[in-house]
Formats: sequence, structure tokens, C-alpha cells
Amino acid sequence: MSKDANRCDACNRRLRPNQHEMCLIDLMTNQEVGRYHAGVNRDCQSAAARYLTGGAALIARIYHPSKCGENQQHCNGGLSESAA
Repeated sequence: MSKDANRCDACNRRLRPNQHEMCLIDLMTNQEVGRYHAGVNRDCQSAAARYLTGGAALIARIYHPSKCGENQQHCNGGLSESAA
């Protein structure tokens, strides 16, 4: 296991290539704000809400694992309804 592996900012567990991942990016600076598990672990997604303050402009990018294939419109991973 690499020491440089990406970790979830909410649970500090490793973000694996076979999992959905949400990356928050500041719209003005294009700087990464945080990385979180997406899909199954709704607690991790909900933790990203702490960045939603007045005047904040963020982009939430969902990275799908290769198992989702090219047609991702029916993928059940990614953001859940309870996510910020």
C-alpha cells in the first residue's frame, strides 16, 4: 500500500480505485477543498456540508470506478439524496 494513497477527509479511510469518490473544488481558485467517499457511505458525503457557507462556490466532482462502465446515467453510486 502506498503512503501517498488518497484518504477520505471525513473518515480518514483510504479512497480505493473501485469506490465512488467525491472531490470538492473551489470554483474561484480551482483548488481542491476535500475528498470523500461517495455512494454507499452517506456520512462521508454529509461531512462535506461544513464547506457550504454563505458566498462559497464549490464544484462537486464524482469519480466513478471503471466497473460503472461508460453509460453512467443509471449508476447507483455517486451522490446520495442526503448529500450536500
